[in-house]
Amino acid sequence: MSVMIDRRNKNYDRLASVAEADAFLDDTERVAAEVDHTLVADRSKVNRFTGHLTELRVTGAPGFTGTDESVPMPDNGYIAQAKQYVTSVAEAIGFAAGEPVEFEADPNVMTTSEGLRVVSLQQVLNGIEVWAMAPKVWMFEDGTVDRVIGDTVSAPATLPARPVVPAEVALRVAAAKAAEPTTLRGVFGDDELPRLDISDGFERLSHQARNDQPMTFSKGPFEEAVPARLVYLYMGEDARLTWMFTFSREKLAAQYHAFVEADDRTANPDEPEILYFYDTVRHAVAGRVFQRNPAESTFDTVPFPVPANGYPTVVSAGLPTGFPLPWAETHNGKVSTEGNNVRALNGKTRRPVEVTIDAEGNSLFDPPQDSPEQFVTNIFYFCNFAHDLFMMLGFTEDQGNFQTTNVTGLGKGADPVRALAHPGAVFGTANMATRADGMEAVMNMGLVTDTGRHTADDFDVVLHEFCHGVSNRLVGGLFDANGLEEDQSVAMGEGWGDYFALTTRNFSNPQERDVVGNWVVNSSKGIRQRPYDSQYPGAFGDIGKGQGEVAGAGNRDLTYQEVHDVGEIWCAALMELTRKVATALDNKERGYQVTWQAVVDGMKLTPKNPSFLMARDAILRAFKAMKGGPLTSTEYTAVRNAAWKAFARYEMGFDAFCPNATFTGCRGGTAMPPAGHED
Repeated sequence: MSVMIDRRNKNYDRLASVAEADAFLDDTERVAAEVDHTLVADRSKVNRFTGHLTELRVTGAPGFTGTDESVPMPDNGYIAQAKQYVTSVAEAIGFAAGEPVEFEADPNVMTTSEGLRVVSLQQVLNGIEVWAMAPKVWMFEDGTVDRVIGDTVSAPATLPARPVVPAEVALRVAAAKAAEPTTLRGVFGDDELPRLDISDGFERLSHQARNDQPMTFSKGPFEEAVPARLVYLYMGEDARLTWMFTFSREKLAAQYHAFVEADDRTANPDEPEILYFYDTVRHAVAGRVFQRNPAESTFDTVPFPVPANGYPTVVSAGLPTGFPLPWAETHNGKVSTEGNNVRALNGKTRRPVEVTIDAEGNSLFDPPQDSPEQFVTNIFYFCNFAHDLFMMLGFTEDQGNFQTTNVTGLGKGADPVRALAHPGAVFGTANMATRADGMEAVMNMGLVTDTGRHTADDFDVVLHEFCHGVSNRLVGGLFDANGLEEDQSVAMGEGWGDYFALTTRNFSNPQERDVVGNWVVNSSKGIRQRPYDSQYPGAFGDIGKGQGEVAGAGNRDLTYQEVHDVGEIWCAALMELTRKVATALDNKERGYQVTWQAVVDGMKLTPKNPSFLMARDAILRAFKAMKGGPLTSTEYTAVRNAAWKAFARYEMGFDAFCPNATFTGCRGGTAMPPAGHED
């Protein structure tokens, strides 16, 4: 993600700026008495930008009452319970008495592998979204609340709900910015997006019946139609009513979110100011394919789909009958690289690769190596492999995965991954744009100009990009998938991608692989600053440091001021976590499988725009949920100890601290949790 304009005061400290802003922390016991159960509020869990608590721990809350326990509770039951609960403890989170406390909910309730329910809420005011204020409520199956985690903010009811700036005026200003020429800087090289001509303007295609409902404008020179809606943008000292637009550049090489003044505080309603502007795109049958890359695997015939025992994890309960389901579909005696999970197309012709079914009913994708057809076939294989792998880990139809048709009838369909393998170079070389459940994700892969190697042939690159789609939906929620927007959050998206790209291969490798992208850039160092071994030098306390500021001999070149670089710290910690859990269980395969499951379950538990420490806590809670299930009590104790040691190794110990999810104010800590602490 690249931020181009940000007029929010991210250095604003509400606790330091507003008298008695932290007084609510002293009222925790009073609120607990009112709701008649235990609440635990830790001052270190306050987001100093908003002044609200980001984690409220709960013990003894009531569950569902008057319900038949033999009948599964529908999602709307969990949603109603979560909304009512957050309202009841609002003053323990940071809301003052009498302040508006309004939330809408993502209609899809996520479930972890061990049955924790996760309700994703969105704070609203006057029916309008308060952007980025989206807590999650963790609940047990019986409706008992376990934790409330994520950001909220106090916003007065007097904020305007009607725009002074017309949507068309704000659109013109935002479109002019989105149409500017720009350089896309990436690990595989730089690309130039040209200036677009917006002189023909935009036609409104839909209208709002209410202020909180979106509208759509024609696409003009952009790749897709332009959605628009009103949102409140928290600036630091106050919140502003803004128009939010999304602009998609060529081949979705960039996708911009723009927030433009809409209230009466604008100096000139005819020339409103852009308050926040950033790019959301993350840069980086049978068939003959490279299963890793051309240097580390031969051009082999592989069954489509790969059988379940060909994956490094176990088949979980609840998957569709007959899983894994067919990748390719039959039409008029042919199969193609357009299937239920993935539509793999030539980026230039927008056509799939087709092969004829022979008299015995067999078919083989057998394209010449280094041909456009081979690139399409390879990306089809990699994306389908990733689809089935993450489905086995819990990224299922009801949890927002990518499929045209959801065979269980759960979740929304019509959203396969549209994977474009471009014959030549493409803007960004490798990227993934993810939208809400029910809308296609788009992946682009192309040639790396300096090496002449194609990213569609590199498992590291494709799985990394696919993982952006997984983390965006599981953390962001299925309603909009915009959950990784702050600096630390974006960095974790990069780290998760590297982590799964490496560990899914290391599972069966006797020698651990600790570099990514080395084949495609033709360098043993790969595309990151250092290998992800146990000696990786960066740590949580280094976030925000530039060259020459990272301690240690030979580290003067290291920098942690950009999301890919900071993401290395998160990946290094997860790699160490996997090693230590495997050692604790004295079983590499179980260690990998248990850790992968905790990381994916942790994504579901993690609130929007999290810090590293929030995501750490979610993983620790996911491990705890395995106690008595996949882990015996003794095993859980060993795994928990290993996990804390791994995080402490990278300065994410119990005493680590950060004021919010920016790169400012991160303080490393190596302490283990005190006796009696519950994760």
